[in-house]
Amino acid sequence: MAVVGIDLGSQSTKAVILDGDKILGGASMQTGESAETEARMAVQEALKQTGLKREDLKAAVATGTLAVPVTAAVNIAALKTRSPASCIATGAFFRFPQARTVLYVGADSSMAIRMSAEGQVEESVKNERCAVSSGALLDIVARMLEISVEELGELSLQATAPEKVSSRCVVFAEGEILSFIHKNPPVPVADVLAGANQCIADGLWGMVQKVGVPSELLICGGVARNAGLVKAIEAHLGKPALLPAKPEYVRALGAAVFARQMEREGVASC
Repeated sequence: MAVVGIDLGSQSTKAVILDGDKILGGASMQTGESAETEARMAVQEALKQTGLKREDLKAAVATGTLAVPVTAAVNIAALKTRSPASCIATGAFFRFPQARTVLYVGADSSMAIRMSAEGQVEESVKNERCAVSSGALLDIVARMLEISVEELGELSLQATAPEKVSSRCVVFAEGEILSFIHKNPPVPVADVLAGANQCIADGLWGMVQKVGVPSELLICGGVARNAGLVKAIEAHLGKPALLPAKPEYVRALGAAVFARQMEREGVASC
């Protein structure tokens, strides 16, 4: 029986359709004024990949940073919500059951989670407000340098002398990076980007240390597509981290796994 998980993020809304242990489809839409509209569009786009119709979906679970109702968007009576932490852990465990620590890096929020051998949340730490430990700084840098966020990771890997960003606050870090850009001569773009990635990685690693890494570390969230940031975190870890092929869908996948559980327990027929 097909079910759907919906992740209502501050910048993107994602949907994953699951049938048993098989992922049938997934889609992402930029979050606009109404997350409910984006939720409907993401579900419709994911359904196009499966050949299914909306009425074929037997249960749905919504999660994410935006607490908005999406019942009308999916038109499914059996719709529940789950916490972001539980969905991150569940999605990570579904793909990588060997992972015991998950680092989720989103556009404006991050979370480190330590899991049990069964994939349950044992401890979690969220980033502090305004702290340089999410994708917020990267958005600012992309605008400063007039390049896309998608280019940041690969460009940063070309750095030869990364410029150190010492501030732990986004506002002050932005000022430091601006001074690099306006130096005479200006700091090479790759070195600026590598410095920003290292700054974020340092903050994220502090979160990881608070929950511990008993075995494998998995990195997910949209910002995990930044190869330079992943490399900087792995330098702290001392070995390669686990990385899903589409790290931005892990939270939505976890929501879908919860929806599957609802359907199997008969909640969908209530």
